[in-house]
Amino acid sequence: MRRFFVAFAVILLAPTALLAATEVAPPVMMKSHVVVDAPVVLLSDLFDGTGAQGATAIARAPAPGKRVEVGARWLAAVAKAYGLAWQPTSRLDRVVVERTSQVIDARRIETEMLDALTRQGVTGRLSLVLDQPGLRLDLPSDAEPTLSIANLSHDPANGRFTALIVAPATGTPLAKASISGRVVAMTEIPVLRRRVEPGEVIRTEDIEWSDSRADRLGRNVIIDPENLVGMSPRRPIRPGDAVLASELRAPVVVAKNSLITIRLETARMSLSAQGRALEPGSSGDVIRVMNTKSNKIINAAVIDSGTVRVVSVTLSSANE
Repeated sequence: MRRFFVAFAVILLAPTALLAATEVAPPVMMKSHVVVDAPVVLLSDLFDGTGAQGATAIARAPAPGKRVEVGARWLAAVAKAYGLAWQPTSRLDRVVVERTSQVIDARRIETEMLDALTRQGVTGRLSLVLDQPGLRLDLPSDAEPTLSIANLSHDPANGRFTALIVAPATGTPLAKASISGRVVAMTEIPVLRRRVEPGEVIRTEDIEWSDSRADRLGRNVIIDPENLVGMSPRRPIRPGDAVLASELRAPVVVAKNSLITIRLETARMSLSAQGRALEPGSSGDVIRVMNTKSNKIINAAVIDSGTVRVVSVTLSSANE
C-alpha cells in the first residue's frame, strides 16, 4: 500500500472531503478501466455517480503511455474521504488507470539519427542497427511531437554510435533516452518478384530491386540482373530473397528419357543416329545418352533441344 502511495502520488483535498462527507451521496459504481489524457486523475475517472465533486483532481496520472492499478483499500479510502456511498466487494477490486500518449517510434528515431549522422559527414546508403530495437518515446497527448539528437558520437572504424534523444525538440524536455547501435552500409540487389520453380526461365519482368545490408552479402550473391535473366533455378526461389549463383543453372533443353539425335563429327566424316537422353541437360552440358539401335551408352554435349554431339568413346552397352 505504501508503495502505491509513492508511485501514484495521491493528492487528497481535505476541506472538500470533509464537506462532502456530511452530505448524503448517491450510490456510486467503480470503473474497472479508465484512460486519461491529463496529468491528473479526477474522482469521476474512478467512479460513476460522483456528482459535482467528480471534477476534483485526486491524484497524479501515470506517465504518458504508462498504466497503474489502483487497489481496493486505496479506493475505499478515497470513497470515504469524499463521502461516496461505495465499499469494495472484495479485496480484489481494482481500477486500471492508463494515460494516453503521442508515440515517437523506433522508425522515426532511426530517421532522425540518420539525418544527424549525415550532418556529421557520414554518407552513403545507410541503415541503423539499434541496440534497443523497440525504443520509443511517449509524450503527453498535447505536446509537440518533435525530436532532437544530442551528444552524438560516431566511430567510423566500426560504425558504432551513441547519442541522447530528447523530445520535444525545443522547450522543456518531456522525454529522453540514450540510444546506441551501429551504422551499416546498404546496397541494391536484384531479387525475384514471384516464386520461380525449377524448370522455369527467369525473365526481365520477374526481377525487382531490394535494399540489403552490404555486410550480409556473400560473394555468391547475384548483384547483376544480367546474370539472372535466362537462367533457371535448381530449387524453388522465394520472392524477395537474395539469389545465389550456385542456385542457378542454364535452362534444361533436353529432358530425361527424351528422344534426341546423336551426332558424331570428325575431320573425315559426319554420322548421326537416334538416341535417348538418360539424364536432363542444359545447352553445353555433357550428359549420358543411349544409341537406341546399338544400346551403347556414350557421353554427348547438348547442342539444342533435339541434338547432342558425341564427346567421348563408347562407355558401355545397356545389355552388358
